Amino acid sequence: MADLPKQAPVIRLSSLKFWFPGAAAPAIDDVSLEVRAGEVIVLTGPSGCGKSTLAMAIGGFIPHVIEGRLEGVAEVCGKTTRDVPLAEMATMVGIVQQDPEAQLCTLAVEDEVAFGPENLGLPAEEVRRRVEASLAAAEASHLRGRGIYELSGGEKQRVAIASMLAMSPGILILDEPTSSLDPEATADIFRAIRRLKERENMTILVIEHKLDRIAGLADRMIVMEQGRVIFDGEPGATTHRYVDRITAASLPQAFATRKSAGSRAGETIRIEGLCFGYDGHEVLRGIDFTASAGEIVGIMGRNGSGKTTFLGHITGINKPGKGTVRVMGRDTRRLKVTEIARHAGFVFQNPNHQIFERTVRSEAGFACKNFGYPAEKERIAVESILDRYDLSRYSERHPLKLSFGEKRRLNLCSVLPYDPQVLILDEPLVGQDMVNAARMTRDLCNLRADGKTVIFVTHDADVAYQCCDRIAFFDAGQILVDDTPGAAFRALAELGFEDYLPGGFA
Repeated sequence: MADLPKQAPVIRLSSLKFWFPGAAAPAIDDVSLEVRAGEVIVLTGPSGCGKSTLAMAIGGFIPHVIEGRLEGVAEVCGKTTRDVPLAEMATMVGIVQQDPEAQLCTLAVEDEVAFGPENLGLPAEEVRRRVEASLAAAEASHLRGRGIYELSGGEKQRVAIASMLAMSPGILILDEPTSSLDPEATADIFRAIRRLKERENMTILVIEHKLDRIAGLADRMIVMEQGRVIFDGEPGATTHRYVDRITAASLPQAFATRKSAGSRAGETIRIEGLCFGYDGHEVLRGIDFTASAGEIVGIMGRNGSGKTTFLGHITGINKPGKGTVRVMGRDTRRLKVTEIARHAGFVFQNPNHQIFERTVRSEAGFACKNFGYPAEKERIAVESILDRYDLSRYSERHPLKLSFGEKRRLNLCSVLPYDPQVLILDEPLVGQDMVNAARMTRDLCNLRADGKTVIFVTHDADVAYQCCDRIAFFDAGQILVDDTPGAAFRALAELGFEDYLPGGFA
């Protein structure tokens, strides 16, 4: 990369098209663009519009790994990606995928970051230098001695970024790099992007929905829709054009009026003195928590603070070390997970962890079938929910062929049709564009109006402030704050958690 002029096109796409096997429409549809050395570009657009597929084409995974029909030309650093082996492509383009687990291949953080440089045959001292520098750049140095299996979703995302930086690529593609990160970690990653831009002259392509946070770092913004580039220009003006287009298409009303506490129909969850740990590591410490029918509780906190482990106790996946967890009045220690699931629907943090069927339609009806729903009732419920979440067109597609955001919506579609009283959702809005995020949030508010209990993990303070009845903020395995949104955010402000406050909160 050093011998390329600063303004030379390092990425050149000419009439690029790509069809997945059996697909009638192309996932990439006649895309032509150039990216010059040192540019930072934001790539955005609706979930499933082809952003991640385009990244795979630039990185050489298409056509070398991902099957399908490719037309047109993709050039990177003057070389056609068809003609360059994937191992060589990896030295030019580093891709941090939307699902970090999909690219982690070792058991320890240090080994993961060292894996790429070691496979390049670099001297041991150079490998060590790259590991240290890459972990520092990803704000992940504190994770160096940890096992991969111990990490939270957000911590895995940092390690995946560090592992790509260790390859010293001239081009870095980050596919929603902050999707599972808490606000502090998100700020760290955006600072890292700024440093790479200013100090390394690295070409960076960021696929992102958080346009307000990333637009200020970018030189250009590219918007895709149905596989095509519809806008390409200066970030500020392009953001306005994109938002205007969405608004014109009738952005769903996201939030409903909160119900008063008096309208709740009774306690559905009670947790007292909950403690839990493993391998000598204490994860939850003395948790007391209740939730009622007709209530939305937002769970917030740093990555690794115990949020997902806490949800696992409500669903019975985890059993208390000490204390008690009761769901619908029954002790989870005495219940099978399947018994709890009839009352408490769970959406995992990673969409791939709860996909079981071979078609989208079958996946959406999976729980209904397991719980013995009448076939006609199941059919009506499943068709309705797939329509609502814009997944009907994929009814016969394998779920694993959906985009990350589409898989996330499908997870919710598999839980809602059997009508559980309690919804436990671990970051349900991850990977969603503005339209789908508004639609999903509106539906959560409607579930509250129907008397359901909704408990969901989120890093989006604006969503939590506008639609939750309460916010429980976790810190180091304890609930630090549990109060109404206004009171909770005032308490967090006093405690110095400035990054976790909604926009304009005072």
